[in-house]
Amino acid sequence: MKLTIHTKEQLENLNHLYESTELCEIMGRNGSDKGNKDLTKSHNYTTVYYKLFKNLKQEPLNIFELGLGTNNVDVPSNMGLDGRPGASHYGWAEFFPKSKVYGAEIDKRVLFNTDRIKTFYCDQTNEEIINDMWNNDTLRNIEFDIIIEDGLHQHEAQIRFFKNSIHKVKSGGYYVIEDFNHGEPFERMCKEFMKLSSESMYAHLSVDIYQLPATSKHHKSNGNNSLVVIKNHH
Repeated sequence: MKLTIHTKEQLENLNHLYESTELCEIMGRNGSDKGNKDLTKSHNYTTVYYKLFKNLKQEPLNIFELGLGTNNVDVPSNMGLDGRPGASHYGWAEFFPKSKVYGAEIDKRVLFNTDRIKTFYCDQTNEEIINDMWNNDTLRNIEFDIIIEDGLHQHEAQIRFFKNSIHKVKSGGYYVIEDFNHGEPFERMCKEFMKLSSESMYAHLSVDIYQLPATSKHHKSNGNNSLVVIKNHH
């Protein structure tokens, strides 16, 4: 595993982190907090994603995102009553018009299906449930071009889902972990991947950990603006 860590200080002067993209507009319009055209929401992930994925727009991809987001306030890590479940899934389906989009969520009440979006139940704290999801009739034979983990945002759950899902990423594909705080949680994630980098089973992966700065000079980042971007070179 090749590991590269990009700190907030290293990234602060990169203009592309503050320039709106087509994907920013799409995600913002669909109600996702990954970024919007004014880059005033809590994340600017869309600027990074656009750079990574813009040349794949017209490809027939398989995309999976854990975390539909629930607006049921009795669920941990909920979006609040005004949140739109599946907002980013609708956004991915719009940005990638020839692709199929899959998703999963612990709150079964917000699962939904459309012609190009299929969603499933998953509890990322439970290894057996994660593996049951991947082994269901719909998903078992799919290799994914992109997997994004935007679920519980707890370190142990993020690492558990990674270890039980990285095998589903096809050669040349990406696995992304969103949302872990600056400071100690960022350092903890770096240390975790430093440890994993010595394991031969992950030798085919390259890992970039980004501690992104605030989304704009007018916006105070809540500190929860970091990404792990993993590429499978198998």
